[in-house]
Amino acid sequence: MHNDGLLILDEISQIDPAAAGDAAYMLANGQGKVRAQRNGLARAPQRWRLLFLSAGEESLTAIMSRAGKRASAGQEIRLADIEADAGAGMGVFEHLHGRQSPAAFAGAIKSESDRKHGAVGIAWLEHLASNRSELVTCMVESINNFVTDVTPHDAAGQVDRVARRFALAAVAGELATHYGLTGWPTGEATRGAQDCFCAWLEAFGGNGNREGRAIVDQTRAFFEKHGASRFEDLRANDEQRVHNRAGFFRSGENGSREFLVLPDAFRSDICQGFNEKTVKRVLIDLGLLLPSKDGQPSQNTRLPGLGSTKVYVFRYDNA
Repeated sequence: MHNDGLLILDEISQIDPAAAGDAAYMLANGQGKVRAQRNGLARAPQRWRLLFLSAGEESLTAIMSRAGKRASAGQEIRLADIEADAGAGMGVFEHLHGRQSPAAFAGAIKSESDRKHGAVGIAWLEHLASNRSELVTCMVESINNFVTDVTPHDAAGQVDRVARRFALAAVAGELATHYGLTGWPTGEATRGAQDCFCAWLEAFGGNGNREGRAIVDQTRAFFEKHGASRFEDLRANDEQRVHNRAGFFRSGENGSREFLVLPDAFRSDICQGFNEKTVKRVLIDLGLLLPSKDGQPSQNTRLPGLGSTKVYVFRYDNA
């Protein structure tokens, strides 16, 4: 029903939290599950191509957290979250266009939409069909220009991918204005799409890779929570009682503290939910994880009661 159109997901908070992430992937990838026919052969999966957004009060991250799951960067960029606040003190609205309140304006939109709908959409499709060959090159160029204008030069691929979806909405709005279907001034659709994209980018955490930032946040949270309880002091002579020991700590250069994390704790706590190789690369690149002299992520260090042991050395100043 929504193929080549828009699907608005209402009341998304009612979805099973454990299935929310898979639903985001499925909708964005445009293909349903492969199911069997009565004779046992695989049935051709349903396919679609659409844009979709959620009109719910909760983000995908919040919904999945109820099931104890973490939303991956791939899921978050497929269902981009935009705060429903235009910053003008009127909820999602920037202007009330003569109405007394945001509620009155929302009611007017609903009332007029019930009475007048459909004609602009048909005219829009007629214009697209009549100018299809000329539009291809024009739209590609316009989308690229939008992305260049709104994304920082060092933006990660995840940011660029989301920017292109906002760009498509902006270009469509400008074309509709060009065809005389909106009544908006030229540039209004672009401005609105840019404002929404910038709001998403700020909430997303900036122009870097979301997974990398999540790894750093998890690492920092681990040391903030357990730095004083799960690590033994290498300088202490007496036996220390440390419950669920994660490693040791020592004084590093310039009086900073270094944590020597044991392999099991590194994999189960710091790498939890992430690929181990990716975690090592991200933390080394940021200077949080100190590699050995030969460039390996871990170092061999003599520890009390354990002898020579492989550990992951973290500099606390940056963590």
